[in-house]
Amino acid sequence: MKKLILIAFIIISVVACTSKSESNATATNPHLFGEMYDSTAYMDVVKATIKDIENYDSATYRTRYADTAKFHDNDKLTDLNDNVAMQGQFMASGVKVKVKKGYAMWSSHFNFKNGTQGDYVYTYLTATFTKGDKSLDVVMFQADLFNKDGKIVEEWLVYDQSKMGSLFN
Repeated sequence: MKKLILIAFIIISVVACTSKSESNATATNPHLFGEMYDSTAYMDVVKATIKDIENYDSATYRTRYADTAKFHDNDKLTDLNDNVAMQGQFMASGVKVKVKKGYAMWSSHFNFKNGTQGDYVYTYLTATFTKGDKSLDVVMFQADLFNKDGKIVEEWLVYDQSKMGSLFN
């Protein structure tokens, strides 16, 4: 009887310890072609551009963009020179810009079906524009596309600019 129990124990142990043949194949969804991130080097670049704008450091700001960068400012197509000139107009008019802490930011990497790739950073923020005793909070959405060198090549900005004119009067 002891031999029978010992043999049964050995058989159970061998079966329990034998690796099972499992398929490691994962089902892929053909509609999923990207990944989202909550921390990337690209996000650090966008955070740095925010500081550059707050400090009116247009020289450093320019270095974060490709020379051929396109800006879609509320669907108005501009370039890097136009964008920096607009910042200069704020400074010349005495308007200061400060971004409120706690803004939402995330990043994504896409492998598009046509074989291209894209790295984007998305930001929801509130910018406070101040001139003298006047102050205006503007909620903005910003999306930035990066090239392989870590430079911003395209930027989309969406915000309500209807009350901004009051700061320039």
